[in-house]
Amino acid sequence: MQTTNRNDLDESLKEGEEYVKDIVSDTQKTLKQGREQLKQAIAEVDKRLHENPWPIVAGVAVGCTLLGFIMGSNKKS
Repeated sequence: MQTTNRNDLDESLKEGEEYVKDIVSDTQKTLKQGREQLKQAIAEVDKRLHENPWPIVAGVAVGCTLLGFIMGSNKKS
């Protein structure tokens, strides 16, 4: 009877190990795909930024100006 329990335990451990290996493999594939998509997105943003940087420059200027007004209005006179 103990041999049967031991065999069942060994079989369950092997199944669990295979399941974990499959999950790790799937996770690695997903991470690799995500990295590739991120690289493509960064390349596209870099390309667009170099083609027409003025919207970014204007956005940063407006954002900094608004931030300056907000932070400046918090001071008590």
